Amino acid sequence: MPVLKDLRGRRHWLLFVLGGIVLALIPWTAYLSATLPGEHVAHHWDIAWAGFDVFEVIALAATLIALARRSSRLPLFAAIAGTTLLWDAWFDVITANRGSELTWALVEALIAELPLAALCFWIAYESEEAIVSVATQASAAGPPPTSPRARPGPRPEPARTAGSEAPSAGRTLR
Repeated sequence: MPVLKDLRGRRHWLLFVLGGIVLALIPWTAYLSATLPGEHVAHHWDIAWAGFDVFEVIALAATLIALARRSSRLPLFAAIAGTTLLWDAWFDVITANRGSELTWALVEALIAELPLAALCFWIAYESEEAIVSVATQASAAGPPPTSPRARPGPRPEPARTAGSEAPSAGRTLR
């Protein structure tokens, strides 16, 4: 892909830019943790959670379909699904009120979300290993044939009739 080739050629710039962003986010995160209020009323809280759960369902469904089809995109979808499950557990626990709400958030995280996230990350890791292994074997064997090989058989001799020889038969250019 031309885009990937361009990115590989600009690797040093990408490292520089991403490194700068990482370094800039450290003090920004410290600033936010010191200045943001501990409580905030959020409008459309229900839509935000439902939208995140829809994204989570789509990520898990994409993982399921990629697994069923043995798609090379399986590691990507499984990693996305695992990440959404981690974030779901995190926000459930962090935003829960003390008491039974927090207890249920912890139970759900420990019994459902975190084990499923671990499974998704394991699928991503194992399928990446399998894809690399298959790709390595395929490249060692060479490209697959594009059409079946022709079977050798008797070749018919071309029919010759008197006077059907080429006009330059027996003559050379010199």
